[in-house]
Amino acid sequence: MAEALAAEFGVQLANQLGFQSLVLEVDCLPLVEKLRHPDSIHTELGVISRRIISFLQETSSGRVDIMHARREANNAAHIMAHSETRWDSREVWIDRPPIFLVGQLILDDVTVVT
Repeated sequence: MAEALAAEFGVQLANQLGFQSLVLEVDCLPLVEKLRHPDSIHTELGVISRRIISFLQETSSGRVDIMHARREANNAAHIMAHSETRWDSREVWIDRPPIFLVGQLILDDVTVVT
């Protein structure tokens, strides 16, 4: 569920920043399937998926891709989830990620490409 809420926040932020194209890369296959083929909204995941789809439709003036990333290609998210840093509020990094993530983001990108 945390992955769905994070995706929702990311899509909202992209919408607010006026992005015309968007790639939503998620390592939670059930969420990707719900976003690609929405059906029941009678589950918590279904409700969040519908909200994400609504935001994606607002961004539809450009290209929107929903992609499933293998977990091994998304270790930065794992590091963030298990970071000793306590996230008491939402933090947004537009241009510069926190220094403790930079190396892993580079490795994740290489893993996706290879």
